[in-house]
Amino acid sequence: MAEIRSRKDFPDLHFYVWRIRNERRGEWRKEVFLMGDDHTIETLIESLQGLLDSYRTYGSGTRRYKCNPPLDFDHVAYGRQHGVRIDWLDSLVVKTGPDVPNDETYNLEGKVVTIRVNPTTLGQMITGARAQADKSKRYGHGSPATGGLWFSPDWLGVE
Repeated sequence: MAEIRSRKDFPDLHFYVWRIRNERRGEWRKEVFLMGDDHTIETLIESLQGLLDSYRTYGSGTRRYKCNPPLDFDHVAYGRQHGVRIDWLDSLVVKTGPDVPNDETYNLEGKVVTIRVNPTTLGQMITGARAQADKSKRYGHGSPATGGLWFSPDWLGVE
């Protein structure tokens, strides 16, 4: 666990970050969705807890999670079937600092999603990830992570 908590980069997880474009309306949904297998969610929890520890020690910290889209999912056909386009994003970067407001939303630059969190919003993200890991507490329609990010049980974020 100590190794996971102190790691800063996670390129090898079954971790997915994406956004959805409604093709009928021609607009992107404001939420960015996150999903991962059980191991990934547990790793995410430990890593974010390590980020909180880093904040307490150093006053800041950063973690990077690479998106590794599933190879067995035809997102183009799925999107056509549902009238949307799925746009895989490359990575999620979580930065913590003391002066970040509670309501700050993500920044999407290219295909990299960056969120800045304070200890309160980081705690909310950890709580959301724990609920995602506990299948008995997982919401069927997903749950907010923080900063405009959303833990999603499905590819459209609507289940």
